[in-house]
Amino acid sequence: MEQISEHVWWMPPGPPDRPSLCAVVGERWTLALDAGASRSHTREFLDGLPQQPSAVVYSHSHWDHVFGGVEIGGLVIAHTLTAQKLVEMAARDWTDDAGVGEHIREELPAPRVVEIAQADVTFDHGLLLDLGGVRVHARHVGGAHAADSSVMFVERDDLLFLGDALCDAVDERLEREILSFEAQRYVEGHHPAVSTRVEIEAIIAEQRDLH
Repeated sequence: MEQISEHVWWMPPGPPDRPSLCAVVGERWTLALDAGASRSHTREFLDGLPQQPSAVVYSHSHWDHVFGGVEIGGLVIAHTLTAQKLVEMAARDWTDDAGVGEHIREELPAPRVVEIAQADVTFDHGLLLDLGGVRVHARHVGGAHAADSSVMFVERDDLLFLGDALCDAVDERLEREILSFEAQRYVEGHHPAVSTRVEIEAIIAEQRDLH
């Protein structure tokens, strides 16, 4: 766990497919950005924070970002499409016989129990959250990786939490959305370091070449 700005704590990604997790600590309450790949992953994250989150906002519905939501135990905030996916995920068979992926089998060995925390608060285009002394803007951006992708901008810290929005091809619309934020620090879902704006612009240029 590392404090990477005045209000933001970061747990870097790790094996088998654990993504970056962040928490924004305000004067009144703390918000988790993504929830982790399992209860155990999320518990490691929570144990390293100075204050327990009251809520979590999801970047998208992929398993490694939401399976740990039940361990947080607070409000779940998600884009409308993400909320719909969570309902579908709760009804799915997650046994080995159902053909779950290798990374899920590593993170949650059989016999596994998968609990999907459902959304309590949903948004369409965006949502502004005031934590006390710091505000977080959640905005839906979509993209090739996941149609429900959202990013979170921590206003006073000039930090943008990207989830996996840049993991696949980037079109002009997504590039415009990402660079519209006046961010200087960027946290990507599976990148092992906090990125600068120059580095993010280079990543976007590479991903544009995938078209």
